[in-house]
Amino acid sequence: MEPERDKPAKGYGKRPMWQWIVIYVVVAAIVYALIYFIFIHKSGSGTSGGGLY
Repeated sequence: MEPERDKPAKGYGKRPMWQWIVIYVVVAAIVYALIYFIFIHKSGSGTSGGGLY
């Protein structure tokens, strides 16, 4: 019998769990930034002359 080397140890393939957590945090930060700049930033805070635009 051959040893089962190609079979992943867990359901996440060959990446360790901490790498998946880092990937999730980075993707979540990008999505949050997109939502912020598309919806919240354009609505403004009601003051004039205080922003970058």
